[in-house]
Amino acid sequence: MQSPGHTIMVDGKVSARDDAETSLLRAMGDPAFYPHGPDAVEHRETHISHLFFAGDLAYKIKKSVRYSFLDYSTLARRLFFLQEELRLNRRLAPSVYLGILPISHDDHGWQLGSDSHPVEYALVMRRLPERRMLDYLLERDQVTPRMMEAVAEILAPFHAEAANNRRVRSCGYPARIRKVWQENLADLDPFVGRSVDGATQAAIRNFGDRFLDEHSELMLGRAREGRTREVHGDLHCEHVCFAPEGIQIFDCVEFSSQLRRCDVASEVAFLLMDLEARGAKRHAQEFLARYLDLEQDFDLPKLLPFYQCYRALVRAKVFTLLFPDHTADATRYFDLAYSYTWQPSKPFVVMICGLTGTGKSTLARALSRRLGAPVINSDVTRKRLAGTLERHGTVSYGEGLYSPATTGRAYRKMTEEAEKLLAAGEAVILDATFQKAGQRAAVFAAAKKFAAQVAVVECRSSEDMARQRLVARAREGRDVSDGNWQVYLKQKEAFEPISDSAAHRPIDTEAPVEELCKSVEQFLRAAFFRSGKNAGAVPTSDSNLLTASR
Repeated sequence: MQSPGHTIMVDGKVSARDDAETSLLRAMGDPAFYPHGPDAVEHRETHISHLFFAGDLAYKIKKSVRYSFLDYSTLARRLFFLQEELRLNRRLAPSVYLGILPISHDDHGWQLGSDSHPVEYALVMRRLPERRMLDYLLERDQVTPRMMEAVAEILAPFHAEAANNRRVRSCGYPARIRKVWQENLADLDPFVGRSVDGATQAAIRNFGDRFLDEHSELMLGRAREGRTREVHGDLHCEHVCFAPEGIQIFDCVEFSSQLRRCDVASEVAFLLMDLEARGAKRHAQEFLARYLDLEQDFDLPKLLPFYQCYRALVRAKVFTLLFPDHTADATRYFDLAYSYTWQPSKPFVVMICGLTGTGKSTLARALSRRLGAPVINSDVTRKRLAGTLERHGTVSYGEGLYSPATTGRAYRKMTEEAEKLLAAGEAVILDATFQKAGQRAAVFAAAKKFAAQVAVVECRSSEDMARQRLVARAREGRDVSDGNWQVYLKQKEAFEPISDSAAHRPIDTEAPVEELCKSVEQFLRAAFFRSGKNAGAVPTSDSNLLTASR
């Protein structure tokens, strides 16, 4: 903040500007400061702004800060970027952004709306209902397919009509994209070993470099065709509100035209990534299907794996650099970025097989998070067919739910569910004993229909370890599996050796699951590369603050 006639003191003393800022913040926290007389005022702070929620309105002032990515250090610059924020956000949220008011300071104190001695400026916004925000609705499972289609129907024409001059088109060239990609990775290098491990970082880097090499001509062509536009720039769920007057998409990037100038695929990827990060992949697919239907942009899906990975990486960087206490959030986005490195290899099947008690399900769940692939579990499938998920305690091998006929139905159902995912171009992890060659052969046949690769991971452990696990599992009573020591011995006698897959890896599951995952992932990348598939080796804005509990 700046106040007339004051200078900034140094050498550890409180600056006069700090005094002025404190005074203004105190004044803006008083309901009497506002002409409409709100009952109360709520103050929230981000790393670049102060926001004051006063009744149905919100007031934003920018901090006098300078970072590598923005400069608000002078009053003139703060006013300019408030004007940019007003202009740009009125494109998609016209009912939210109302205007800019000067804030003056004289002998009578601070005055909102007076331009006699303007010291600061405030952006005035209508406060949006928190209960209509997309992130809030997703958490409560209140989003419908039609709502996601409606978002696409707002964004598709917005992208089609957004600015597309020579300067905007230049941002689509692969060299610039590669530079931004490498800069983001370089920013995260000091944090390897904390928020992300070195192997994950290397895999992400290799994936991006390879992807850019293979798709540079496509990216260049799209830039020339006008697919690079001046878009929103920060399109995630916290910036979408299903307001009473219609969908409002707010809080775009105003401080950097470069961040707004990108291939529309990058913007679409941002929203898709954020939906998937919130467990709403189905809604992401609904949005994308409608967007593609409207835009007829058939090359866009080819670029999504890279741009989704890039957007997840940026979110990871935000948490790592600006919110160091949010390590779990940073790791979650790193894991999501990593999962996109497997996208070019899809569709594929990973069969996790082995005797009961050898750690199949633990490994399958860990791989699911890393690969971004769902798990189909034989025990869950078997019991759902029977209409129950309860443990049965003592069971006999080959009887009841585990009779050959029931087992055959369960494996057929698993294969059918896997086919649905493969048909949609997805990957799937199958978690089952797969002790019979015929059970494995059915999966190979299903995969062949969709030109999907198959890798077989055979879990093994010592008998002592398997027995300990089975005893612990029975004692805890949480696992859906009914496997016990007698079942283990019978399976061992009946297990037909695996000789029907070129991509087969036995693995000792007595190592920590993190080490097992790395070993399996290395095997999968090598197996899929042999088949010629590419398995790949922004600061936050005031995103969720323009809301209210209504």
